[in-house]
Amino acid sequence: MPNSVTDLTKLIIPPVFTQWVIDHLDDTNNLINSGILTTNTQIGDLLAPGVTVQIPYIKAKKVLPDKWSDNVDKTSNSIGAGSMNGMKLYETLTYSNTRLSALISGAPTADAIGQAMTEDWTAGDENALIKLLQGVFAVPDIKAAKMIDMTDVSPTNSDFNSTGWLAARTLMGDKANQLTNIAVNSATEAMMTEEDLKDHGSEVSSQVAPYGTFHGMVITIDDQIPIDLSDPKKPKSTCYIFSSGAVSYKRQIVGTRTWNEEKEKGGTSYVSQDSVLTMNVQGTGVKSSFKPEDYPYATVDELTKPDNWEVPDGRSVRDIGVVAYTHTVDPVFARGLIAAQEQQKAADNPNPSGTNSKDASPSNK
Repeated sequence: MPNSVTDLTKLIIPPVFTQWVIDHLDDTNNLINSGILTTNTQIGDLLAPGVTVQIPYIKAKKVLPDKWSDNVDKTSNSIGAGSMNGMKLYETLTYSNTRLSALISGAPTADAIGQAMTEDWTAGDENALIKLLQGVFAVPDIKAAKMIDMTDVSPTNSDFNSTGWLAARTLMGDKANQLTNIAVNSATEAMMTEEDLKDHGSEVSSQVAPYGTFHGMVITIDDQIPIDLSDPKKPKSTCYIFSSGAVSYKRQIVGTRTWNEEKEKGGTSYVSQDSVLTMNVQGTGVKSSFKPEDYPYATVDELTKPDNWEVPDGRSVRDIGVVAYTHTVDPVFARGLIAAQEQQKAADNPNPSGTNSKDASPSNK
């Protein structure tokens, strides 16, 4: 009977489905597999009361060894502990299926929804990471110490190249050898390929680094890294270069619910999944004074605001394990991203003139 085939409440067993999504998230999330996101096992249950989490860290003042002598007492140096604020993001995904559409298509609905949810949670992680980085790197002290804009430093040689990369690398000081990952959009990755900048004979497996490596760092492509079109002839972008464990992360899938609406669209069944996410660049934290606009529900977009971030007491900008490198890209390689960005702008603001789009003349479109 169609009802037994298309009814999501009968196709999906919530506990099993929830675990299936969790397992596939771990397997398919390239941000985790590449090492950019590190699951923080020190963070407790995200379902505990409160809208923030405390991310602990050890703080110790760097000292030089004392002279060892039987004429003076030894000096004792203390190691303390502190914590950074992380914000909880409450998120949900819901999919629906009408009995007729499933009956006509014959598609494996439950499998398709499971795959879609896995991809959507991963896209949410990518989006949160880019928004978080944009906010953190707009904090003046962090921007000055951990970000280089080659369009300002070297306007005539600002395309992504080895010079710019080496300049960015110096921002890590003597910790530069800890850099393990670089995140770029597809336009920048195309330039890396054209200029033959990628490593040859990389020792990293293609499963971990499907786009190869660059100076031993795993290359990750994320087209949510935006293109700045202020000068269409010289679009700008920013790549982010990470040391291992630089971004703390935890996503907790709360559970899965299914239900039916018998009268809606000839019979519709739903599956919904809820999750709580927290993420922060190690060495930074959400200010204790931060209050989401729709308290207590913070949004990913609020992470882009630099006023919400700080370097907590006991930490130094030097402790931040990410650097940002702003560069220009060849418009030839950016055409797809530019078109997608323009389409998104049009979708977000379909009627900027205030007139009805149906009445607009072709010249105004």
